[in-house]
Amino acid sequence: MVLLKKIPLKTSLVFILVLMTLSFIYYQHMKDIIIQNQMDRMLLLYNSVRMSLEQSATGEKFVEDLIGQNLRTAAIAAKFKLDPDIGNIDNQELVELSRQLGVNHITLFQRTADDIVGVRSSDPKDLNVSSKGWDTIYKVFHQLFDLQDVDVGMGQALPHYWSSPFDTATSNPESVNKWGYYYDGTTNYIINPFVHNTDFRTYQSLTGIEDAIRRLTKENEHIGLDISVLNSDKLMNRQHLGLNPTPSNWYSERLVLFGKYRYKSPDDKEFGQKALETKNTVFYTTISEGKQVFKSLTPIHGDYIKYNAAGTPPLIEISYDYTEIQQLLQKQFSNTLLFMLICIGISLAIIASIFILYNRNKELAVQDVQDAYAGDIETLFQSIREQRHDFINHIQTINAFLTLKQYEELHSYTKTLVDEIRVVNDLVNINNPPLIALFQAKLTQAESKQIRFEYAFSQMEKVKLSPVKATDIVRLLSNLIDNAFDASMELNPENRFIRVEGEVVHHQLQLKVMNRGNPIAPDIQGKIFQPGFTSKQNGKNSGLGLHIVRQLVERYHGSIQLKSENGITEFSISIPLKGVL
Repeated sequence: MVLLKKIPLKTSLVFILVLMTLSFIYYQHMKDIIIQNQMDRMLLLYNSVRMSLEQSATGEKFVEDLIGQNLRTAAIAAKFKLDPDIGNIDNQELVELSRQLGVNHITLFQRTADDIVGVRSSDPKDLNVSSKGWDTIYKVFHQLFDLQDVDVGMGQALPHYWSSPFDTATSNPESVNKWGYYYDGTTNYIINPFVHNTDFRTYQSLTGIEDAIRRLTKENEHIGLDISVLNSDKLMNRQHLGLNPTPSNWYSERLVLFGKYRYKSPDDKEFGQKALETKNTVFYTTISEGKQVFKSLTPIHGDYIKYNAAGTPPLIEISYDYTEIQQLLQKQFSNTLLFMLICIGISLAIIASIFILYNRNKELAVQDVQDAYAGDIETLFQSIREQRHDFINHIQTINAFLTLKQYEELHSYTKTLVDEIRVVNDLVNINNPPLIALFQAKLTQAESKQIRFEYAFSQMEKVKLSPVKATDIVRLLSNLIDNAFDASMELNPENRFIRVEGEVVHHQLQLKVMNRGNPIAPDIQGKIFQPGFTSKQNGKNSGLGLHIVRQLVERYHGSIQLKSENGITEFSISIPLKGVL
């Protein structure tokens, strides 16, 4: 508790506030780094998925084209097996033909007045099915019946033939098939053999994008990873207008093309649109399945995306359980808080130590001043006791003059007494006990040497609160006055004169000591402050006085100047009183 009381409260609060601010900035910086690292990981995963798509696209296209060519071969073989007139064909015949040709089913489509309908089929579900709602395929049927080259911007086009990508059957949404359509004008129907995607999906699962997504998901299952390729049109609820819109149950209308889309959120539509507009990855945090999820959506562009007839890029969706990021942030926050508390503790200890040392030095300085004042005051009291003794003697003498009626002698005696009292009053006005004691002694010394001694001081009470010790001021003036005494003694008594001035101006203590005497030669002025140097020939001077003066002035970061000309030598001292006035 004693240590805490010694700590400066305001300084400590400011320091703690600055430290907390720096810690908060550091925490925010680390938070940004952690999130950026997570974003980089998601981008790496996106690139892995994209590369898997690109690499598997060529192989998948080759396999699909190979299946498409086999379907064309099966259709040509069926043409030679079947009667050119659909009226002479029954469904059982198509069942047997499908088995012989190695396809799952065969359907025969015939043009009517306003539609193209499945009239015969080995699959009962395809009987009497209308193709009017099949936008792209309905257009293909008309081009085939008109013996035109098929051109719909997708699928596999060969002479008198077109094969669609694997897609969902209208008659059976649970089944994904690949169809081939053949017509060369020798029959009154389109031959449509098709196979289920069982083998192709197995190929995709083992070597394609599904396998890549499965592996990446398993490698990151500890953070609840979700990777999927989404149909952006379906995500945006966007419908492409056409004469014959594609049925919603077709594979090309499915939301999830590859992977698993478990963490759905209403925000996906907004950020998906932003990703498509900017053509860049967007990152965002959302709530899904009751948990906070960090997600990214990235559009992918490329001809290898088969289920994209409308031209809108699919989106790769990657989701992270935000718990991992929160755990990292919590750990970072705990480390930052611990670091801040340790720094605050160390800082407070340092501040307390500095403050204690400062107070201790201050107390020592105050003690030194008090000791100096105590000695000076004791000297002053001794002087007062002496003056009291003298005062009694003066009263007795005055009384004797009155008794003897020697009025002229009384007048002369009291005049001398008044001059002495005036001197004492001037000393008291200095308002600095050490200086009063110094000048009382120097006045007596000057009188004995027949030197006219003057002094003038103002605002010296301000020096009491400064770090400048009273004893050092006395040492400065004593050495300079003693030098002035020595220089004055070289003159006749009537020419001997010394003046001492002191004042505080603009936070500066300024002292001057001037005297009449022989000037100091310029070549000697640069040497007189050196220890042991003296220009006196009597051997009584040690040459240390001015050296001591310069050391004291430098200790207080002050300055001293010497000017000696026209019979007047002047020492001027300036000492800063830093921030105490």
